[in-house]
Amino acid sequence: MPTLLRPRPILNLRNAIRHLSLHSRLRRPPGSKPSTPPIPKPHHPPSILQRLRADARITFSILFFFASWYPAWSFFVNNVFCIMSVTGPSMSPSLNTDYNSSLVSDRVWVRMWRAGEGLERGMVVVYRSPTDPERFVVKRIIALEGDTVVTKPPHPLTQEDVPYGHVWVEGDQPDGKKTMDSNWVGPVSKSLIVGRVEGVVWPWRKAGRIPWEDWTGNDRVMVGKGTVEKIELFH
Repeated sequence: MPTLLRPRPILNLRNAIRHLSLHSRLRRPPGSKPSTPPIPKPHHPPSILQRLRADARITFSILFFFASWYPAWSFFVNNVFCIMSVTGPSMSPSLNTDYNSSLVSDRVWVRMWRAGEGLERGMVVVYRSPTDPERFVVKRIIALEGDTVVTKPPHPLTQEDVPYGHVWVEGDQPDGKKTMDSNWVGPVSKSLIVGRVEGVVWPWRKAGRIPWEDWTGNDRVMVGKGTVEKIELFH
């Protein structure tokens, strides 16, 4: 009966490690180096200088983003479209209907692109005050150039012709003492008009377009009865 060769038993942990090491060396391809596990690098917290550099990069990126978009944004809000707040009761009841009771101001959206062109009676416009150019005023156009208007106090004349390049504006408020309009300052030059009020955005219950076409006119305006003198400039 043939004798069976049995492997020698591994007696302790040291012999087991030697056995595994010998087994791995026998299976390793010739010329290869033994693989060693990667040694983890110690983690060091960033220094104050590194944190300052990271914060500076983030700040610079934010500033660069706003600087690159600011010219487009500025052109848009000054020449195309913007939202304004209407203060005072002069345009009540069309705007600021509840101003006397709650002092809530309407927010309106204003189209500013070519605001002085194609003006018609009934349009609500925003213009720079002739007495204070830094102040914007919201009023309704009731007469165009060539119209004659029967004025209201405190205007010194009983009626006035609207000259070339001007419009006559008034507030919707019946009380003339609560609206600083053309009865106080006279006809307004079209060059002072900066926008047209197209609609209301706040409060929500009033949000929507302003139907200026539904304005029925004013019986104090005699359309086309005035004298218009066109001024031509020669260079």
